Amino acid sequence: MFEYATTVRLFDTDAAGVLFFGNQFRLAHAAYEEFMEVNGICFDEILRDGRIMLPITKAEADYQKPLHVGDRLTIEVRAESITEHSYTLSFQLKKEDGSLAGHIRTVHVCVDARTWEKTPLSTALKDALQSIHS
Repeated sequence: MFEYATTVRLFDTDAAGVLFFGNQFRLAHAAYEEFMEVNGICFDEILRDGRIMLPITKAEADYQKPLHVGDRLTIEVRAESITEHSYTLSFQLKKEDGSLAGHIRTVHVCVDARTWEKTPLSTALKDALQSIHS
């Protein structure tokens, strides 16, 4: 498991002062980017290289508790599955008291940037994902 700490900011919330539903995905994606960077997989290099893309092909979210401005969170990232061409990530958003505020799942597929055909995950990416495989 990889852990990412963050705080709900004012711009994350809606007019009611509660986390805007779409921003739960933004928080999870920030945790994903940090996980990748910590493991030496930088999106800027992937984009500059131009050989592969890692699009999200499915995303789902569950909301268990409201989150407000100033709430501190720990986002736990796990790899639920890893195949030759894809991986599924699970994100648990936990409040300071350890209670679950939300859960996200995303499915990513590695594709050739020119043809958009599936292509194998790199060894480095597989190794990083294996380190958080549940």
